[in-house]
Amino acid sequence: MRRLLAILLLLPATLALAANDISGTWSGSMDLKAPDGQVNSTPVSAEFKQSGQTVTGTAGAIGHEALLIEKGAIDGDRLTFEVDGGRYAVKVTLISESQMKGEVTIADPSGNKVTAAITLTRK
Repeated sequence: MRRLLAILLLLPATLALAANDISGTWSGSMDLKAPDGQVNSTPVSAEFKQSGQTVTGTAGAIGHEALLIEKGAIDGDRLTFEVDGGRYAVKVTLISESQMKGEVTIADPSGNKVTAAITLTRK
């Protein structure tokens, strides 16, 4: 009886983790708003591999070399990771099983930072 109760108590947590498995190919855009108000949109893609709360894989602008994901972690519906030695810091929220939205903080070599919106859809 205790074993059955333990299984029933752990089942929702297990299902929640399975529901948020982001492994696979995603694509979308990174939109950077210039000071003059114009939006510069860059197509991006990512290949995520999730193991528990750890996320690895590659990400980058379409048509350019994919960069290794560093410090990738998922906690509930929040995904964070970095690419290019921390130059790009990404924080997104899973909107559904097939869409995530958030922001990318981009640091230039002199330490200045700008923020761009990012939207990704599962392929």
